[in-house]
Amino acid sequence: MEGNGFTWNIMKEFKNYYCTSKDTLVSNELFSVYFNKNFSVAKTKIEKDEDMYRFYKSNNYTPHQTVQNTLTDKTYFISRNVMLYFKYKTIEPYFPLKNILDYGCGNGEFLKYVSKRGMNGIGVEKSNHSQRICEKKDLKVFPTIKDLINKRFDIISLWHVLEHVSNPSKTISALSSLLSNRGYFIIAVPNIQSIDSQIFKSEWAGLDVPRHIWHFTPQGLIDLFKKQGYVLIKKRPLILDAYYISLLSARRKKLIFPWLVSILIGTISNLIAIFSGNFSSSIFIFRRH
Repeated sequence: MEGNGFTWNIMKEFKNYYCTSKDTLVSNELFSVYFNKNFSVAKTKIEKDEDMYRFYKSNNYTPHQTVQNTLTDKTYFISRNVMLYFKYKTIEPYFPLKNILDYGCGNGEFLKYVSKRGMNGIGVEKSNHSQRICEKKDLKVFPTIKDLINKRFDIISLWHVLEHVSNPSKTISALSSLLSNRGYFIIAVPNIQSIDSQIFKSEWAGLDVPRHIWHFTPQGLIDLFKKQGYVLIKKRPLILDAYYISLLSARRKKLIFPWLVSILIGTISNLIAIFSGNFSSSIFIFRRH
């Protein structure tokens, strides 16, 4: 998460109105989302000099949660544990690569998982609360990449992080200086083109305004990395995300039987995505061209 002065300056490139969504987690404020001219990337309009940190100050922000208070929380934690295995299996084919940087590592669950399996994991996390949790797990976590200037990594992962940063191009460029010549970027982002996104529109939990500044389509993300000299070598769907995001979205809309709605819409979204490629969210693996 970064300051948003840059994002305000380029708002003029995003003129195609998509929707207005409410931040139901912290502020209850409304934020509008606009697409670029190619409809490949959308952006949340945020006021100049806005203090973005205040939108993360919630005990219910799931990436930073450690306590399971509700059935939805329990679902998130179960899904997260399944996805840890899936994420590990995603990077396993690229062994014997050993050094991994997890940018925006949150509470360090992924770092802990891969470290137990022989990888040298280091994290970057700005949240002081999450840093303290990582320290208790004996994980190496730093507040910025400036602390890693002399390090080189075989893999740099951003699990649902790129949509939060104010300047994705600048972030990728900075991280590229830490990536070995044969290294890989592994990126996971929500897909604003997915069917569940289109069904729920402004109530789609994947928008998560204003914390999600950017809203990528698959092609938009590929184009972003192409401009930085990277090529896509693999894409893998995150099947469970369609169900979890649909559950959160159904709750936002206060629908009756949100669990049934999430199963129905999640399944429809995944089935259609088999043919369209527009899964609710996916993992993208890039390497230098």
